[in-house]
Amino acid sequence: MNTEKNPNSNDESNIEESSQESANNVETPEQQENLSEQSTQEQLEKTIDELNNKVLRLLAENQNLRKNHEREKEDILKYGSFNFASQILSLTDNLDRAFSIFKNNDKFKDKEFVDIKNGIELIEKELLITLEKNNITYIDCLNKKFDPNFHQALSEVESDKDHGTVIEEIQKGYMLHDRLLRPSLVNIAKSAK
Repeated sequence: MNTEKNPNSNDESNIEESSQESANNVETPEQQENLSEQSTQEQLEKTIDELNNKVLRLLAENQNLRKNHEREKEDILKYGSFNFASQILSLTDNLDRAFSIFKNNDKFKDKEFVDIKNGIELIEKELLITLEKNNITYIDCLNKKFDPNFHQALSEVESDKDHGTVIEEIQKGYMLHDRLLRPSLVNIAKSAK
């Protein structure tokens, strides 16, 4: 017997073992087809999920755009007359001044001016009713605490009233719905020292 080992025989046995392992690892066409179907199905499911997410995002975006559009439309309807309303206030101011001249001047208390005074009074009332119909409201401020959201202080005047109380209205302020159209110009009380 030959006890000497053939160095090639060991290599041959290794090759045989690895070829058997390879043969065991080689997939049959059916197995390859199943793997291919599984990977294709996984890709399809992944694509479907991605498309569903995109559709959901687009639907949400569309709904947000619709809500924003509705809100903007409401604001346009509600506040679209803002510029016109602020311009018409100069007319109310002038009418107010004219009426105060008639009320405060003794010269215009004669009977001959009564009709003029009544006419101006009717015009002023009609104007105020029209403003209210269009949601333009007067800011009542006299004897109220100064609020910088609605009032603009021109000066502080020494007074026996509480500090920060509006004691004189120089120009009327108005609101359009819930927005400030024009602040009231006021003088406020300061403590006498």
